[in-house]
Amino acid sequence: MQLKKQSNLMIENELNPKLEQRKKLTLIITIIACVIINGYSTFILAKEIVYTHFFYIPIILAGLWYHKKAIYIAAFLGALHVLTAFFFIPDLSALRFFETLQRAAIFLTVAYVIGYVSEKRANAEKKIIIERDRSQKILSAIGEAVYILDPGLNITEVNRTHLKMFDMKIEEVIGMKCYELFFNGKEICQDCPLTDVFNGGKCVRMERSIPLSRGVTKYFDVIFCPLFDEKGNVVEVICDVRDVTKQKEMEKKLAHSERLAAIGELSSGVAHELRQPLGVINNSVYFIRKKLEDIAQEKVKRHLTILEKEVKHANLLIIDLLAFARFEEPVLKDCNINQVVEEVLFSIEIPPKIEVKKELKESIPIILADTYQIQRVCFNLISNAMSAMLEGGNLEIRTDKDKDGENIVISIADTGEGIPEENIEKVFEPFFTTKARGFGLGLSLCKKYVEAHRGRIGIESEVGKGTTLIVKLPINQPVSFKNKN
Repeated sequence: MQLKKQSNLMIENELNPKLEQRKKLTLIITIIACVIINGYSTFILAKEIVYTHFFYIPIILAGLWYHKKAIYIAAFLGALHVLTAFFFIPDLSALRFFETLQRAAIFLTVAYVIGYVSEKRANAEKKIIIERDRSQKILSAIGEAVYILDPGLNITEVNRTHLKMFDMKIEEVIGMKCYELFFNGKEICQDCPLTDVFNGGKCVRMERSIPLSRGVTKYFDVIFCPLFDEKGNVVEVICDVRDVTKQKEMEKKLAHSERLAAIGELSSGVAHELRQPLGVINNSVYFIRKKLEDIAQEKVKRHLTILEKEVKHANLLIIDLLAFARFEEPVLKDCNINQVVEEVLFSIEIPPKIEVKKELKESIPIILADTYQIQRVCFNLISNAMSAMLEGGNLEIRTDKDKDGENIVISIADTGEGIPEENIEKVFEPFFTTKARGFGLGLSLCKKYVEAHRGRIGIESEVGKGTTLIVKLPINQPVSFKNKN
């Protein structure tokens, strides 16, 4: 720390013109004072050695400030001292004159030694400053957050990456405890490895998750490495922190994709195996109905109707399973969204307790879309809305253009039970369902179909008030996307 202050002072001296002027003025004043003292000693006191120790002041100052250039000042003062003694002191003995010469030589020796030592020190300090600045530049250029901690776990150095990563200023970080900075804690973490690093002098690597605001969590790969002094003692620890949040997210997505692929293969096999017996059951129901047409047993007919209805429902589940397992890119053709909505409503049996309200804007344009896939989206969304209103309610279906005029918006709202906040982000995940029946593939397929059209699907829900699903489909598809299909 002391060396750092001295280095900073040296730089400040070199860069401050006013300070340089003060140095020169001080040196000139001390030289003039020495000349006056020399004249007073020689001409008034008639002595050659009185007050000559004052001559060392400008010599030492010049040696510290201007290094070997101090020899010139020493030579001037030494010559002044010898000449005035030789010419102006009466009865100067040879021994006295030799002592005067000796004194002048000592001036030169002192000037050279001080100048040499101070120059070496200045060069060493410059090298240290250059290396320190280089280290600071390297530290700042590192794309990972780097900290230096002292034995008290105080942060003594930090690079720009951390300041940018956490949007902080350097004065806010320096001096903080590491557990205060990262975990807002008042005590050292229970599993903190820094104690082992300071005591054992070995590097430690670990992963840390740090909760941020708004429920966001970041994951970091952290390496602690000891810094030793000349005696081999650990005096500081350098901490390298690499953000691996994106990597973790990609690993989760990859694992999720692999799991879905496996489920898709299983779903395809199950769907094919179920289709054949369901076909047999359906044909058997048709045959029995034909044979019992003249029998007036309402109970039998009702059960046959139930069988037909359940077979139809099972076939729909199989269709969803196959669509999930073998998703196909949309085939784009002219599509009238209002007509699609009307056809879906016509094909669905609306319970008498549910009132349907439609607001289909006639001004919305024809778009390029896969009619079958959009029908499936509307069918699933309307079916979900009705299943959320077992006791009855209002079903509102709207179509319109968005404010920018770039998308057609399909809004399907119900007044059902609503979805808890913790489940909002899960509703589009495959096989997530809160219903007693079904696989939970409906909304997942809707999302896949909509995104395949370069569109978006969103949800707004409040428990006890209902749910609104909003689909946005682009009016103008990208040229490359049109040509692809």
